[in-house]
Amino acid sequence: MTACLLAWLALAPLPPPQDVPEVRQLVTFKFSPGKSREAVALFREEALPLYQATAPMLRFRGFREAESPEPLDLIVVSTFRGMAGMDASNRTLRERAEKANTSMGELYARIGALTEHHRDEFIEIDPELSWGSTDTAPLVVLVSIRIAPGKSASYEALVRDRLVPWEKKLGSELTGSDGGPFLLSSGWDYVRLIGIATLGDWHRYIRDQRSQAFWNELDGITTQSKEIILAPLPELRVR
Repeated sequence: MTACLLAWLALAPLPPPQDVPEVRQLVTFKFSPGKSREAVALFREEALPLYQATAPMLRFRGFREAESPEPLDLIVVSTFRGMAGMDASNRTLRERAEKANTSMGELYARIGALTEHHRDEFIEIDPELSWGSTDTAPLVVLVSIRIAPGKSASYEALVRDRLVPWEKKLGSELTGSDGGPFLLSSGWDYVRLIGIATLGDWHRYIRDQRSQAFWNELDGITTQSKEIILAPLPELRVR
């Protein structure tokens, strides 16, 4: 029975690539004092040419802190078609680096030597919890959310059926939002990435949201949230 099941799994067709959710890796850096410029230069001059030649990496973005409750210097966001896409990207990156007579391990070690600490997180983007685009927004708010145990279905229903439709009606206040569950985090459950133009837009958004009928329900199942406002770095952009 087990052998038959394994044989069926081996022969079963993989889901179409477009049916595999986007996965984003968020790496947050706090560099040693005075080392931010050097680290960003390493990404720009040595990593980006390799990323540009690596098709399984769908997109790469860099962000600096605009406003944050915790110190950070840089967040880089890499997008893949599922975690398998990251595996394929890593293989391709190694091959590209070898052809360029370098190695990704050596490059990341040099970046690491400039770093006080960093944090890796992975999120899965759920199209039903997302709308519009954050990619051209002047500012992006990164919201990490922890919800009460057993309330995942309630949270997703509130975001999908009430929060997202309300956001779509706000007009130019928001450019869009991306949402989904964390696959790897330090205790957070969900993330939302919200595109805004100004800090004033964010203030209006928060005030307006608190006046909506769904707010008490959403607030009641949210045990903690953390908001970081980021500004994109055009020099760290691929595709």
